[in-house]
Amino acid sequence: MMRERAFQQTGYQNREIQVIPGDYYKPYQGAAELQRVSLQRQPKNTAHTYSGKILAGRRKERRGRRIRRMACGAAALLMLLALLPMAGNMLQQIRSGEGHLLEGLTAGAGRDCPEELLELLEKNEETYDFVTGYPDREKYLGKEIDLSGDLAGGDVPLLMQWDVRWGYDSYGEEMVGLAGCGPTCMAMAYLYLNGDTSMNPRKMAEYAYENGYYTEAGTSWGFFTNGAKGLGLSGQELPLGEAQIKRALDEGKVVVCSMRPGDFTTTGHFILLRGYDENGFYANDPNSRKNSGKQWDFDRLSGQIKCLWSIGI
Repeated sequence: MMRERAFQQTGYQNREIQVIPGDYYKPYQGAAELQRVSLQRQPKNTAHTYSGKILAGRRKERRGRRIRRMACGAAALLMLLALLPMAGNMLQQIRSGEGHLLEGLTAGAGRDCPEELLELLEKNEETYDFVTGYPDREKYLGKEIDLSGDLAGGDVPLLMQWDVRWGYDSYGEEMVGLAGCGPTCMAMAYLYLNGDTSMNPRKMAEYAYENGYYTEAGTSWGFFTNGAKGLGLSGQELPLGEAQIKRALDEGKVVVCSMRPGDFTTTGHFILLRGYDENGFYANDPNSRKNSGKQWDFDRLSGQIKCLWSIGI
């Protein structure tokens, strides 16, 4: 059988192809045949091609999410930067509004009110009812006082010197509401130790004044020793020590402290210590319910205490 030779031109080269005749031989059909063969083979790779498209789509989706997150973060940052000045202005307005409110309160209370009471209200908003009630003080001056509701549970009662029931009464040249922190502390101690509700800050202020314990500077320190003795109580000056205060409280006594300017006063003041636990001391401040609701550690108190006395029976 004779062999035939065929030539195919590919690109710039002539390649010689040896052709062996027979049924198995298919003549070369050129570009059309190559395209057909390519199409026949394509289904074998369809799954692989489809997976590649999915992965590419997922990568594109992740990039899109990252871009959107970055855009949202940038927008939030810009919004925050834009709102900061507005927040500052709002805070300033609130503070200004509080100032105007306090001015309004003092202006409303100013009718027939002594200047000292207006200053008291500016320092302590808790005294609003007391200050604004001053024009109607005749309702309370010299009237009977019932403290049975204040003395409950065996605890030291918390009394405010500016309570309308006695705050307008005189204490020397002042009012109990302005200068009666000493008598109010002693009244709390007396009620706790004796349980005698006939005693109150008005009567205690009268006792202090009549026995010479009122001075222009306030209540003298002798009120808590000699004055306590005259009331049937025992008053003893204590050294300034945490252990000494706790020992007196453990014995069922209370401790009255004369305070320097600080957390409790801008001039001078008396408070009463009634107990303690691991978080600090419990104080009855006759000028502030807010202070009385806190606990105070010894280091915070000790720097403000000028003198202190245990009061017991």
